[in-house]
Amino acid sequence: MVKNNKSKKELKIPNIFMLLISVILIMIAYLLGQGGILRLILWLLGVILLIVNIMKTYSTKFGLNLIIFICLFIVSIFIDGMVSMSLKKIPLFAYNIINTGNARVYNGIGIRVWQCDKNNYKDLIIDPFYNKGYICNSDTIPAVEINPFLNSVIENYDDYKNSYIKINGKVSKKTGQNYIEMKPYETTSVTINGYVTFADNIVLRILFNENEKELDNYDVYDEITIIGIVKNLEQENNNYVIYMYDSKVVSNVDLNQYEISVTEENTCSNEPNIIYSNEAMNIYTYCIDDMIINYPNDKKYELGVALSSNKITVNELFEKSTEIIPSEVDGSMIYSLEKYNVLVCDTALSKDVFIGSKTMTFSNVTCSPKNEETEIPIE
Repeated sequence: MVKNNKSKKELKIPNIFMLLISVILIMIAYLLGQGGILRLILWLLGVILLIVNIMKTYSTKFGLNLIIFICLFIVSIFIDGMVSMSLKKIPLFAYNIINTGNARVYNGIGIRVWQCDKNNYKDLIIDPFYNKGYICNSDTIPAVEINPFLNSVIENYDDYKNSYIKINGKVSKKTGQNYIEMKPYETTSVTINGYVTFADNIVLRILFNENEKELDNYDVYDEITIIGIVKNLEQENNNYVIYMYDSKVVSNVDLNQYEISVTEENTCSNEPNIIYSNEAMNIYTYCIDDMIINYPNDKKYELGVALSSNKITVNELFEKSTEIIPSEVDGSMIYSLEKYNVLVCDTALSKDVFIGSKTMTFSNVTCSPKNEETEIPIE
């Protein structure tokens, strides 16, 4: 009888002690509360022990060990993000750390963590995929005026690059709620609407990660303070362009304190002037030469400019009226104030609002019907 001897492969098991030590080192690296090189050293020691354990057990070659290390690194990055988000921890693989004021920003792979107090490692703010702009309180950071900043940034760009800077200046261009520009400027004798003369040789382009609703209260020539990180310096048509990202508006516009001054026409032209228009309404003045909104610190805006930048609403123009006169024909109303009258046409029939002299009545103006598609140029 021939005996059939089958070779049996011996099941190889990695060294349990080394496996346990490597896992503990990696876990400690993830769970330590503070950032620093110690965490990376612990993680690296844990991974090396794990690979050495595999190499001794299975006699793997260098190429395979390298592949295992790369795979472990990729998996570790994914775990790092999950641990940071779920446990609010500083990323183990924070490749860039930025200090600004009393805050510290850890830029990891696919995740950013804000430490608004350098001594507090508990109240961290997690920002997956870098979606948010500047999050921490900026009061501890001194503001830099736009003129000296743009005058020195070219020569000292390395000092500003990848740093969060708080800038105070005037808006030279605005597009929606996520983009503005600032340029060096000179003041002039004309100060109405915040007017200044902008230079053209250099510009700071400011981009916001999210729509910044505060920008609705600002227009070109308005003073603004923002904070953001300086990222790029480029040249366009022999002019310098500085890019700022992760921006946030940190100034506040006090729109509650204002006075309205009115200058009537010497001789009423009896022709209304349109000063502002949108999808909801058309605003006209009647027998009025100027209507100025005066804010503190000698800030003055023409009514049309104040309306377009949401500094004042139409309702605010007549909410303090002393007398309301209804129309006998439709739902139109005249609101009488100390210096002027406001005629609000029946909103069911018309989009027109007339701001006129104290003598303006219903017979002086005509409410255009809503379906009338007549374009009136704004002066």
